[in-house]
Amino acid sequence: MKTRIITAVVSLALLAVVLCFHSTIVLNIAVAALTAVMMFELFRAAKLLKSILFAGSLCLSLFFPFAVRFLSMSGIYLAVIFAYIVLYALDVFIGYEKTDVGIYSTVALYSLLISLAMSSLCVIEASSEKYGLLILILTFCGAWLDDTGAYFAGTFLGKHKLCPKISPKKTVEGFIGGILTDVILFVIFGLVVDLVMVEAQVNYILMAFLGAGCALLGVTGDLFASVIKRHCDVKDYGNLFPGHGGALDRFDSVVFVAPFMALCSCSFGIF
Repeated sequence: MKTRIITAVVSLALLAVVLCFHSTIVLNIAVAALTAVMMFELFRAAKLLKSILFAGSLCLSLFFPFAVRFLSMSGIYLAVIFAYIVLYALDVFIGYEKTDVGIYSTVALYSLLISLAMSSLCVIEASSEKYGLLILILTFCGAWLDDTGAYFAGTFLGKHKLCPKISPKKTVEGFIGGILTDVILFVIFGLVVDLVMVEAQVNYILMAFLGAGCALLGVTGDLFASVIKRHCDVKDYGNLFPGHGGALDRFDSVVFVAPFMALCSCSFGIF
């Protein structure tokens, strides 16, 4: 427990430093580096580090965070994604005799999702000059505090297993507790913004919806990552965060929450 707490404090301190420079290229560099580590952990777990697709995935992890900052042509994104899919197909053709197409396809899809999702953190920051940082912080809170609420609700109230074959410790009560935690958190966050920044327009029904959405997607991301771990027969993706596992273990929920928040922020604004 002591190791987990120390790791959490240090990690949050590093995150705070990065967020202090959120409007600069520091955020893009941090996202690109973190995404590359997540790619390495994923392909190592699947024993695909020697595949051509791994090299392509690393290129994606470095391309998208900077493309978000410097490029505005959607056609470029489509071209890169198409090239990645072609690379995947060629890799399957070359190694078809020894390739498990099921796990290979899952890893290919997940790696593409990771690159797009993590780069959406940069999209969130750029979506609003005034509130981008707040929405970015809210995104991390929505992804991580749901898990905290679920842990305490499951510990004290948990009786019914949610997905025992995938994640034995998760309970239905914890799942509900996690959703309520995010809903309450988002409403309180909106109230604070409303009080501190009088020019902000806070829709509390929308905040509750976003909280519930983040909680549901966060659990989805966690369970999806767990399915791949079980298939690859690994306990954690890595040990970058002692006591918490690897980068992918810590950010698996962010992979699903960040695109949702980016979409909402760009489509209709949150504040």
